[in-house]
Amino acid sequence: MAAKKVLKLEADYEYDFLMAGIICSYKDYRFCYELNEAFDLAFKRQEDYKLYLGKPGATASFSFYLAVDKYGIKYYVLSNKSVHAMLIPEKPVFDYFFIVKNYGAQFDFAQAVKQIKDIQMVTAIVVLDPEELKSSSNLLFD
Repeated sequence: MAAKKVLKLEADYEYDFLMAGIICSYKDYRFCYELNEAFDLAFKRQEDYKLYLGKPGATASFSFYLAVDKYGIKYYVLSNKSVHAMLIPEKPVFDYFFIVKNYGAQFDFAQAVKQIKDIQMVTAIVVLDPEELKSSSNLLFD
């Protein structure tokens, strides 16, 4: 019998966003309301983010919110947990991910993290590097 050849596809992605993991036991809409108040934004629920789980027809859906400020900076809130899977399984402690795209050199992510930390319902927030996450390709959208 001939030996099986296994080909592995390796892809290097560029992650052009800032990211933080958030522990917050409140519902997504309530958390986004507090973010709206803290940042003077208008988060709006988008169609659920669908993640294909590898088997035909197997998907998981995650709540997905978007806000755009007057400078064109995009803010996203994604749930980490769904009924069938986790968006970033190696970070199961986080309830949400806060992602910022289209930011400029003047954007102060540390200040944004501090503002989120000051929201009473937020238990913890941790800045994450998407390059270090094994399943960061699950965050490629938009």
